[in-house]
Amino acid sequence: MIKVKVIVYMTLPKELGWKERIVEFDKKEPTIEDLFQVIKELSSIRRRYLERGWDLVILVNGRHIEFLDDEKTVLKDGDEVSIFPPAAGG
Repeated sequence: MIKVKVIVYMTLPKELGWKERIVEFDKKEPTIEDLFQVIKELSSIRRRYLERGWDLVILVNGRHIEFLDDEKTVLKDGDEVSIFPPAAGG
């Protein structure tokens, strides 16, 4: 069993009704893609942002998935996934 800690930030805790969650996988090498299949409400929020041309910022142990293997990034037991809504500013 692989356990991953998911933490959401900024407006996401209010939208989801939680700030932290432990997600358990039976599969040997779960990916970010699998995580979004398990947390359906987060997947729905992400889809809404993507429709507007934005994406959530997703970090695994502090590293942006863009610099890892994007949605195919393999999660390991004890990993921490941080998820932020897109931000803009100047």
